[in-house]
Amino acid sequence: MVSFACQGTGSGLGPWGEQELAQEESQALTRFAAIIALVGVLLVSACGGGEKTPEGVVVPSPTVGSASPIPTRTVVSATPVGALEATVPIGKIGFSSRRDGNGEIYLLTAEGETNITNNPAEDAECDLSPDGKKLIFASDREGTYHIYVLNLDGSGLTKLTDAPAGDFSPEWSPDGRRIAFGRTGAIMVMDSDGSNVQPVMELRPEASAEPCGAGAFLGDWSPDGKQLTFYAADVTTGLGQVCTINVDGSGLRVVASEPPGYHVEPAWSPDGEWIAYRFIEDQNHEIYLVKPDGSSRINLTSHPATDIEPAWSPDGMWIAFGSDRTGAFDLYMMKPDGSGAARLTTSGGKDSEPCWGP
Repeated sequence: MVSFACQGTGSGLGPWGEQELAQEESQALTRFAAIIALVGVLLVSACGGGEKTPEGVVVPSPTVGSASPIPTRTVVSATPVGALEATVPIGKIGFSSRRDGNGEIYLLTAEGETNITNNPAEDAECDLSPDGKKLIFASDREGTYHIYVLNLDGSGLTKLTDAPAGDFSPEWSPDGRRIAFGRTGAIMVMDSDGSNVQPVMELRPEASAEPCGAGAFLGDWSPDGKQLTFYAADVTTGLGQVCTINVDGSGLRVVASEPPGYHVEPAWSPDGEWIAYRFIEDQNHEIYLVKPDGSSRINLTSHPATDIEPAWSPDGMWIAFGSDRTGAFDLYMMKPDGSGAARLTTSGGKDSEPCWGP
């Protein structure tokens, strides 16, 4: 899921001010440069020139469809979870972490935290397959962000996309047969092996686009696999909207746009009844719920900290999110009514972008 921090880069995006830039770090700017350049949100262009080892030797990255051997992995002991009841099944939570100095994908289970990607490139934006056996993510290990898949033991790394401008924000369909992702402001869908790439929503010029049409940033699938939720940022009006669209490209709908501000990072509940998202207003960042028809808007966090990137547990009983309420970004979880908040990670680095699997 795309997460922004833009003030200080010349974009003038109001609510995404210096607080957001300092807390969410310049890594987010780099990751989405290709999208933002076309959508009109000014970010830093992506860097890199292939995968580099710590010794500086360039190692060719996998071509599309090729698999890599198992890399060396790091496992750390389980993190204290504060008020979390021991009987609550955590399952698997994938997340992005910068505790190693670069972006890595970690997996949190009851046994501990495992570095799944373990690569000097920037790896981010994970999603766990519905069967809990595979993980997809975006990586710039060839200098441009593409979509990769690997097994949870680190084997079978396979590159799925190869668009020159880059691909982002992959999300498995509920049946595991397809993957939706973002491509320079458009929404695409492909088969889970990277074949049969089809557009759902093309990028449209901001000046002429209807609401939700000026560049799309993917959220995830509806539980029936028929719709996608996403957000659109309009820098002319200083607004962000949570939206839905049918997978065939029809039925574009605005879900959350009021009150004025940035409504971003939507995540559909497993029962289809709610969409969780982040609302940014006057430099305040909260996690909200809203019905897919736009009704019943509820603030779950009501906290002065920056709360970001909600992700539902497969059973719909919990919402994971990132927060800097202890000074650094860690992962937290709470019940869908906002109660029972518990801290999940304490790495000291930035832990964010949770994805939850069985």
